[in-house]
Amino acid sequence: MASVLHYKTKFLNSSETFIHRLVSNHKRYDPLALCYIKKDFSSDIPVYQAPKSSLSGLVNSASFHLNRSLPFYRSTIQKLRPDVIHSHFGYDAYKLLDIAHSEKIPHVVSFYGSDVSRLPHEFGWKSRYKKMAALVSHFIAASVFMKKQLIDLGFPSEKISVIYFGLDLEALTFQEKSFGDLNILMAGRLVEKKGFEYALKAISMLKLRGIEIPITLFGDGPLMHSLKKLASDSGIENQVHFRGFQPVSEILKAHSNHSLFLAPSVTASDGDMEGLPNTILEAMAKGTPVIATEHAAIPEALTHQESGFLVEERNSIAIANCIEKVIRKRHQLIEVAKNARIKVEESFTVQNMVQQVEKVYDLARSLFKR
Repeated sequence: MASVLHYKTKFLNSSETFIHRLVSNHKRYDPLALCYIKKDFSSDIPVYQAPKSSLSGLVNSASFHLNRSLPFYRSTIQKLRPDVIHSHFGYDAYKLLDIAHSEKIPHVVSFYGSDVSRLPHEFGWKSRYKKMAALVSHFIAASVFMKKQLIDLGFPSEKISVIYFGLDLEALTFQEKSFGDLNILMAGRLVEKKGFEYALKAISMLKLRGIEIPITLFGDGPLMHSLKKLASDSGIENQVHFRGFQPVSEILKAHSNHSLFLAPSVTASDGDMEGLPNTILEAMAKGTPVIATEHAAIPEALTHQESGFLVEERNSIAIANCIEKVIRKRHQLIEVAKNARIKVEESFTVQNMVQQVEKVYDLARSLFKR
């Protein structure tokens, strides 16, 4: 069986379940992994981690911080001779660019969000991406929206495939809700692009209208203090429950006692954007209707008033109005939740993702001139 070497600097962060689902569900390729730091999801397959001690460790560390190819990476790839290298995130992929090219191994790169929206604006990355566009065999974009972004950055359209994240639906049981007393769930890192401040302002507006709806926020990050202060200053501190960082399993459990999922994503001031948040797809699969912004690729998953609800970015009034309408017409939520599950079953399964990714590997190998 052919082999694929997955590369990510940190294999993997606990939130990167979307990568783990691919790596652990291959059908026609044996997966291996290469990394600088071994973290979560590293027990399923052989993982090759760069040494940190001894002279060779110092050399690898220096290469890493200078954004150059690590000698350990080259020697490991020469020893393993994988049929395909699959790098995850543009900023990580650059470290294997020269190695894959010189060793004549097909190189596939997946993009996910900030590596397309924010990174190209940082010093040196436009020229690096120009080199990447020329040398990499094929690219995978997580959405149609992201493919357009990559084309605008100079990546050739014919070398880009759109492959959506895939969920393990056997582990995500659909739960039909009664939609009696409504409450809201939010989840994500507490950073600007998640737009949580606009959700809290909307909850405050609803309170002034006589609607006090509880909201639970899972996540941690640099905006924790400012969001707590906003809740306090707005007089909704008793409605907003900050749960801090929790594993994905706990967030999935929370869907059983929450009736709505709110994802108020925005384009951050530094240009950072979402891809297609995994949390939205999980909510759709679990039967929790989603209210989200018309941001990035979110409209590719949600159709307004059919499989979810869409509002304008950075518009707390629109969020508040949408929540109020949902409360008044909550009988529609059962149908919306069912439609969302059908959408996930049609377009966002791990089986579809693996099949499409492995076809990209086949294509890269067939077109690669050894």
